Amino acid sequence: MVILIEVNAKGFRGVVTALTGIHLDEEYDPVNNFYGCNPRSIFESGIWYALQENGIPCGKSDPLNVAKNANQLNEDWAKGRRPQSAAMAVVKFLNLVMGAGQARRARLIDYFFFRLWKYAESVTGYEIVEIESSSESRQVLGSRLANFTLKYPESGNLPQYLVSQLLLGVFSRSEIKVIGGDESVFGTNTTSKKPADIWLEVNSIETNLYEITVKPVSKKRLDDSIDALNSTGHLSHSVTFICRLPTDVSELEVVNGSYTYRGKIFDFVDYHSFCCSLCAILNDEEFSEVLNNVADFVQDMHISMKTKAGWNEFFATEN
Repeated sequence: MVILIEVNAKGFRGVVTALTGIHLDEEYDPVNNFYGCNPRSIFESGIWYALQENGIPCGKSDPLNVAKNANQLNEDWAKGRRPQSAAMAVVKFLNLVMGAGQARRARLIDYFFFRLWKYAESVTGYEIVEIESSSESRQVLGSRLANFTLKYPESGNLPQYLVSQLLLGVFSRSEIKVIGGDESVFGTNTTSKKPADIWLEVNSIETNLYEITVKPVSKKRLDDSIDALNSTGHLSHSVTFICRLPTDVSELEVVNGSYTYRGKIFDFVDYHSFCCSLCAILNDEEFSEVLNNVADFVQDMHISMKTKAGWNEFFATEN
């Protein structure tokens, strides 16, 4: 049950969709006809809200994230899933449920929800250490904050959020607005109709566009950026990739922080250096607010226990 519930990949906990389907229709067979219960509608219209209210980490379409277009939840489906052990746990648990008599089935389902509740308790009750921003050099704390987000990026959510918070601090007293950075990075810019991960606006007019990544920047990534810019009408705007230099640009011929691809100029700056430079611009109050906001972000139930423990590792007082 640990492999099924206490796993960073939230989608496998979406097995509750199948259990709800069984409750709604005794003839429903999730192992051989998973889509027979209309899992998207059941999860997004009901289960998601119940999980949210009870502090259980989940995505907006968990069943579809791991079982899209998969009518049979068997070993063939489980092969190649990441992690495969969690997928196999889904298969084994559903087979146990479907092969059990009425009384044992009820106990198995009750036990699943009990473990789900205990997991929620462990997540929401986990305490992360507080940071006293006045106790250390701003550059020391800023560097540690940047390194933390690099080691525990949460699929890119944390680096993107940190950059947005730093920019918000820098421009808090100006007419410049910072847009983006507080949304999930799982959706691509093309599908979400965004010109970039984060951008600046003056009088509702977009100026600087920023892409934040801690993965290698390939030509395919540049193609995606150009497609997004085309679809939103921002192809002429300046685009800066904030990434790990030189690691993330090894596939590109970047010269003096710039690279031209398909007639479009892309600029590149180092993520760690960028963050530390913005920390130097902030005053004590602004920097303290950034620290508090990032800490609140890490405390959120959707952030993994591994990352929460990583925060304590980086910011424990003995550091």
